[in-house]
Amino acid sequence: MPYFEDQLFHGVPGDLNPWDVRFDPLDAAHLSTDAAGRVRFRLITEPSFCRATVVTDDGLGHDMVRRFSERSIQVWETTLDVADGTRYTFALEANDGRPVYRVPAGIANAVERLDRWTIDLSATRTALTPVWTHGMVMYQIFPERFHNGAAELDPGGVVPWGTDPAWLDFQGGDLVGITEKADHIESLGVDCVYLNPIFESLSTHRYDAIDYHAVDPALGGNNALRSLVDDLHSRGIRIILDASFNHCHPKFFAFADVIENGPSSDYASWFNVTDWPPRVIVRPDRIAAEGYRDLDKYMEYLDRFAATSGLAVERASDHGPGVELTYEAWYGVPSLPRVNLSNPDARKYFLDVARHWIRDYQIDGWRMDVARYVDFDFWPDFREAVKRENPDAYLIAEIMGNASPWLQGDTFDATMNYTFRQLVIDFVAKHTSTGVDLADGLARMYAAYPPEAVASSQNLLSSHDTARFLHEAQEDTDRLRLATVLQMTLPGSPGLYYGDEIAMTGGEEPGSRGAFPWHSPDD
Repeated sequence: MPYFEDQLFHGVPGDLNPWDVRFDPLDAAHLSTDAAGRVRFRLITEPSFCRATVVTDDGLGHDMVRRFSERSIQVWETTLDVADGTRYTFALEANDGRPVYRVPAGIANAVERLDRWTIDLSATRTALTPVWTHGMVMYQIFPERFHNGAAELDPGGVVPWGTDPAWLDFQGGDLVGITEKADHIESLGVDCVYLNPIFESLSTHRYDAIDYHAVDPALGGNNALRSLVDDLHSRGIRIILDASFNHCHPKFFAFADVIENGPSSDYASWFNVTDWPPRVIVRPDRIAAEGYRDLDKYMEYLDRFAATSGLAVERASDHGPGVELTYEAWYGVPSLPRVNLSNPDARKYFLDVARHWIRDYQIDGWRMDVARYVDFDFWPDFREAVKRENPDAYLIAEIMGNASPWLQGDTFDATMNYTFRQLVIDFVAKHTSTGVDLADGLARMYAAYPPEAVASSQNLLSSHDTARFLHEAQEDTDRLRLATVLQMTLPGSPGLYYGDEIAMTGGEEPGSRGAFPWHSPDD
């Protein structure tokens, strides 16, 4: 995984030093080519400069435009037609009139002819993103809680619509219901619908897929997706799907084979089993000592999990941890065995999944869960596979913090912009920062990413993984309105979470996954 610096967004200790001028020709945020083959140069400086220039080896100076100038940072930019092999450096003027030069060796007060960068167009990054995503309005839907359009699809034990959301309770939302409410979605001026996972699963969130080629029957199956895609496309609205290729459900065919056949399974190397057979070791006394609030309920859950997953749950009384897995799982959650995507066959399987839904169902892109924790070299292969099917497909990553390593033009187009959300939460919802803090934080964020990635990234206020903005704002709808103005006007793609348009509230997950309160069948 490449290096990333979360402190880039924060005033302490990430402030630029005096005379700090940052330029990295290997970073697409600093040097990249556009669709016409021109080269964009960007410098990041501390705020004591009044002029910046690209100096090429013909002796010409090309003035740079100051795109941002905030409390702790300036961003300078220009785009030039330059030939391959052109040598260049940067000349700056400080506010006190002193000249400063940025050369490969660092900061200097003079330039040696040999101390310059050289343009290599074959190696310069191109970080283009689909034009249709620039500033688009995205509408995120948690399918199980949007609208129940076909009660006959409901799984057993569905609770009444509008019941306070709980981890394990189904309320009956489905893709048929989303199609029925397409008029509402269109009325919002939405350009793209982003669906949380829809593949066959036993959970409400469906990040633990059992079959990556099948839409969950409780959502209407594959035909319901095809109908939804066709309906949205007829309205000029695109649609992207969400999935985790990092982990699956134990009933996923490959892991089920590992459970059945042990080390001799053809899929044994798709997972990391540390002790055979794969199992869950439970120490009830240790769980109680670790402060689990409802031991009996948790033990009942594990018994049900064993019955549905086929995994053995072994009770022990030694001094190990309360719950111990003999296979690698996402955050140690028994129902989420982690896939080894460095295995060539596993990698091919999931790349085929990505291609399948683009090619055969005409979805317009993918939002990928926990992208930071997937083997980094998987993502260039993923991008190539998807873009081969549809060069205009949209690829967005769930990345908390600085996503710049994933926004270099060779993996993702965009990120779920949780940094934007946190800046707006602090300033608007909680009043723990100032307008200067907000402007400075935004400038730092914009400096970290290529402008095309900024234009395509999802500026969200709420999501299925966070408390809703209104909850963070102590139910103050005026603060929500102000935040929405920022969301709709600042660079990026506004990301609405279903219910934002009617000021839905809710605390941390699962509280943020409440049922949309349709008041009558015609609403």
